[in-house]
This record gives sequence, C-alpha cells and structure tokens, in this order.
Amino acid sequence: MDEISASALKESFESSEDDIWVPDLSHVSWSNRDFLGWIHPSGHLGYVVLISPQDGSLKGVVMRRLLRSSTRVRLDMCCLCHHVHRLDGTAMFTVTEKGSRGRRTIANVVCKDLDCSLRLRNLAEPGSLMTETLYPEAKIWRMQKTLHRWLTRAKYL
Repeated sequence: MDEISASALKESFESSEDDIWVPDLSHVSWSNRDFLGWIHPSGHLGYVVLISPQDGSLKGVVMRRLLRSSTRVRLDMCCLCHHVHRLDGTAMFTVTEKGSRGRRTIANVVCKDLDCSLRLRNLAEPGSLMTETLYPEAKIWRMQKTLHRWLTRAKYL
C-alpha cells in the first residue's frame, strides 16, 4: 500500500461519518500493509481504509467492535488472516450494510487490533498457534479476497 495522508484518510469515509479519529501515521510501515486498520481510543470502533478493487479509489469503513471475553480457555481464528489466537486475541467486528439505516449488520471475527497484514508477514507478535504452509503471496491474496467479499456484501465496495 502506498503512503496516505491523514486528510486523504478522512476523505475516504462517507460524508455521513462525522467523527473520524485518525492515529499518528508517522510510524506506519506502508510497504507491509494491504489495508490500514486502526482502533479508536475508546475501543468500541475500528476503522479500515483500503483500495477498492473496482475503481482503485480509497474506501473507508467504520466498524463496531465487541471484544470477546471468556473465562474458559479457547482458541479463536481471524477470518481474514487465519491467525489462531489464544483467549483475547480476536474481536467481533460488525459493519452496517449501506442503505439499511442500521437494520442489517454483517459481522466477522477479526484480529482485535486489525494488524492482519503484519501477521501474515510474521511482523506482529505473538505467533499463530497453527502453522500454515501456504506461501505468503497466497495468504495475502486470500485475506484481500475475504475482506473485499465482506465489504461488498455490506455494499461499501
């Protein structure tokens, strides 16, 4: 992904989204990103900005985040990067379908900090509890395809 300015990030979201919080972008390693995802400081919102496969423009999506906590031991797998986490490594992210006025949401279990691009390249800790032999380019293609399908179903792409 090419470097994106904070103003371009804000412009990629729909005009109906009023309060878009943009993090400090100076530490982002753009060459290791397939999409840019970050979490609002309050913890209940997630933001994703990606390049649309249809027209090549930047698209921004605001997602609601619900942390999944449990007292029992369990393993969770991110639906995007297929990284297997222990306990609190994932969260349920919901996207409101565009045009439904909040009546229809589509949810997925994703890495709670939205750093799937880094996990596919083994640049984020901890490591996955499941080893995968698929080569990195195929993992990246699978993640992009899954993300595009999710956001296409929600009518953002």
